[in-house]
Amino acid sequence: MRYFLGFDLSLKTKLSIESWRNKALPSFSAPVPAKNFHITSVFLGQIEEQQLERLYVSIEQEQFPLFTLTLDQLGYWAKPKILWLGSTQTSTTAENINQKLTKISLQSGVQIHKQHYVPHVTLVRKSKTNPPSPLIAPNFECEIDQLHMFESVSTKNGVQYPIRRTWKLY
Repeated sequence: MRYFLGFDLSLKTKLSIESWRNKALPSFSAPVPAKNFHITSVFLGQIEEQQLERLYVSIEQEQFPLFTLTLDQLGYWAKPKILWLGSTQTSTTAENINQKLTKISLQSGVQIHKQHYVPHVTLVRKSKTNPPSPLIAPNFECEIDQLHMFESVSTKNGVQYPIRRTWKLY
């Protein structure tokens, strides 16, 4: 089973981002469906049931603060060919949550690939080139008040991210 910890976006925000992408950017061969928009905090990958249970117990013993994230920057990573929407302002809260969840994951026996954390929403996969600047600048205010355990499920209709557990942020 493949899992990740992260934050969901409201339906209104997902639809607003999708509408902006369709108006402000060229069309793409592999746009991410709006229903899959989310912000990953820690990618866990393949984990076993015992590790998942240890993670649940550890996370439930913690309290994480709610926060706001402004998505106002378009970015592109050439190696994975991903076009993403992120923030020009560093979110200390999002980074602190990422660090705490990484520590909990490692203590639960999950092997984490550590890298610099950039809170973002993936807009397009398999983008061969970095597109031109958007016609309309992005500016989406996201209120983050829940942490979720998502499962990554591959289906014949593409990948889906069902939420398996939710924790309220305070």
